[in-house]
Amino acid sequence: MSRISPGRRRSATKSEPQAAWSISGSAPSVSQGRLVKNRRSIHDRPAEVADRRQVGHWEADLIICKRARPVLVLHERKTRVTLATRLNGRTAAETIAAMTAVFRRVAPGLRSSVTFDNDTDFARHRLLDDLFGMSTWFCDAYASWQKGGVENANGRLRRWLPRWLDLDTLSKADLQDAIVSLNTIPRKCLGFITPFQSLLQELGKDVRIRSS
Repeated sequence: MSRISPGRRRSATKSEPQAAWSISGSAPSVSQGRLVKNRRSIHDRPAEVADRRQVGHWEADLIICKRARPVLVLHERKTRVTLATRLNGRTAAETIAAMTAVFRRVAPGLRSSVTFDNDTDFARHRLLDDLFGMSTWFCDAYASWQKGGVENANGRLRRWLPRWLDLDTLSKADLQDAIVSLNTIPRKCLGFITPFQSLLQELGKDVRIRSS
């Protein structure tokens, strides 16, 4: 199969399910008629998470392609590193299984918290705490901008993963090529180094990428 190539960039907007919950404190949220239990409000998130002072805090989302097949996207807030993996379906069990598989390959020092929207695909979020000690936080209803890092990453990934793409035709190598490309583009917000370089610096390593 030929490699996919960046096409016309499209918006990565996704309708937010309705949720009702208090601005502060722990309370269940209503999403598509069901409950996301044991959730904590983004307004209770510590300052070092909100201001990107500390590495290891992630945002999670799903981007949808043809036939409603999703791709799980994980975005590290400080370094802007983005990871992604394809899912077979949209269930909470499928989502958490993929997420835990990704985080098992991430260094423990980079596993502190994840921020979600109120989609019930993230209903089994507590397993992240059970397995890795990761805190989980939830945005306000209809406020996807509160996890703007992953929303921005979604938009960038649409260059390689347009809505009309049939994910069954996408190989793991193609998806990883897209992720590597995304993480090796210098970013102004990082002082014109790449997300990968930023992450390596956080790990005490310095790697310079030279263009030929």
